[in-house]
Amino acid sequence: MGTKTKIALLCMTSWALGACEKELVSDEPIDTESSVSVITRSINEEETISLPVDLYVFNYESKEFIRHERITDKEAPFSFSLPKGNYSVYAIGGANEDLYIFPKDEEVTEESEIVLKKEKEHADLMTTHKNIELSEEKNYELTLNMERQVVELSDVTIQDIPDDISSVSFYLSSCFRAIKINGELSTDSIQYHKLINEGEGVWRLPHPVMTLLNPDSVSIHISMTKDNGTVKEYTYQCTEDLIKNHQIFITATYQENVNITGSITGSSWTGTKDITFIFGDNITKNNEIVIPNNETIINETTPNPRTSYKDCYVLKVDYSKEDYNEVILLHKKDFNIDPAEKTESEVLNEIKDNLSQLTVNDISGWRLPNYSEVDTIIKEHGAFKSQGASIGSDYYLFLDNEQLKLFISERILIGLTYEFGTVYRPVTILKFKK
Repeated sequence: MGTKTKIALLCMTSWALGACEKELVSDEPIDTESSVSVITRSINEEETISLPVDLYVFNYESKEFIRHERITDKEAPFSFSLPKGNYSVYAIGGANEDLYIFPKDEEVTEESEIVLKKEKEHADLMTTHKNIELSEEKNYELTLNMERQVVELSDVTIQDIPDDISSVSFYLSSCFRAIKINGELSTDSIQYHKLINEGEGVWRLPHPVMTLLNPDSVSIHISMTKDNGTVKEYTYQCTEDLIKNHQIFITATYQENVNITGSITGSSWTGTKDITFIFGDNITKNNEIVIPNNETIINETTPNPRTSYKDCYVLKVDYSKEDYNEVILLHKKDFNIDPAEKTESEVLNEIKDNLSQLTVNDISGWRLPNYSEVDTIIKEHGAFKSQGASIGSDYYLFLDNEQLKLFISERILIGLTYEFGTVYRPVTILKFKK
């Protein structure tokens, strides 16, 4: 007699009000050691699990990929067979081949990415993970609590936009293009969202959009293009973390050379929070709420890579932008941090605090490099040395999805360990008009 194992998929959402469930168990026995029957269940009749749901099963000990199953119909019974053993089960709901690129089953691992296709928008992605042991002939019940991973931008409205503005767009920082099988977010992404002109100075997001983001330290970047082609960009650093599984409403009012007032609300927040930040050309450094840094497009000749600009090294130049060239500057000095008796989070916060106060010839906005940037720092060692650069380390700290990691000159990527040192080299970005 076979073992029957039940898996329940439970949708956890912030809009849940009631409870309902439907068991979908096949009446036909499966002649194997263990069978897995899937139950889909939602807390709220109006909030169902995002379909399809892709189930990835791995051997718990060896991490070997076992099988990939897809649930496409919440009303139809669904079951599959597994031999006895210990397994890790990952579920991803809402992704499909129209929007995403899936890893091939013969190559899949727990670290494999499901990547959003170009010019597509994220679906209502949900994930979960559970370990299960099939050890004896009995009925198993495994509940997988599906958790929504996206933030929904329900509405973005900017008011009192001047008549000579021909285009308005925005993006959120700390966004991601991919989600791994194990549920981790991956692949940094900047996705511009164009607003439409509704007349009388009101520009609005045409439809709600889903986004994957790191909820900590999110900033809103607004770009306004005048009829003559001049582009101005402004940044607001959110003072509150945005929370996944929330509907976000952003309302802003532009006042030339003064400020922008607005509010961000979430569906489960206790009220509306008003936020105020500079949204004009008269920016001062002693504004206590936010200081937009390096967002103005500089009307100068774009410096070339491997040269200097204002006593900083030009690490990379991105010429692909439509209205400007993006220049990544490298600080001329290494910095060290003492990790004694500190957690990794405390070390990261101390580095961020130090960099927030760093300026070089009025250039600010310094941060830790990402993987690509720190790789270039090591590879271009000789070029910068010829300019008198002091790149004296074989390893540098960099930031990957808000996690500190080390890059070794031999291209070995390891998790943070202080035995290899605590050296970092800041970078920042400037924009130059084409």
